[in-house]
Amino acid sequence: MATAPDPPPAGGPGESAAHPAAHTEYRIAHLEERLARSALAELGMRIEARGDAVHITGTASTAADREAILRLAAQELPGVPVRADITLADVTAPDRHEELS
Repeated sequence: MATAPDPPPAGGPGESAAHPAAHTEYRIAHLEERLARSALAELGMRIEARGDAVHITGTASTAADREAILRLAAQELPGVPVRADITLADVTAPDRHEELS
């Protein structure tokens, strides 16, 4: 009696279930959902896979928010290099009145 061949590894050709970058797109979507539902309610971050890394771009309100975003990324994407280009919003009050015409 012949046995069925083993199923291919999860994730498609060239990607194994043990590979740390397996299912990266799914994990990115989960990160985006966590950011949107967290106390940060962060919707303005752009998160995309670029080669073997994930790149996060956008503007955070505070340095603490930026660090929280990076912590969530590390939790959702363990073993995946994360490159961040997150700027901080300038929330300082203007030093003069704005003249409207």
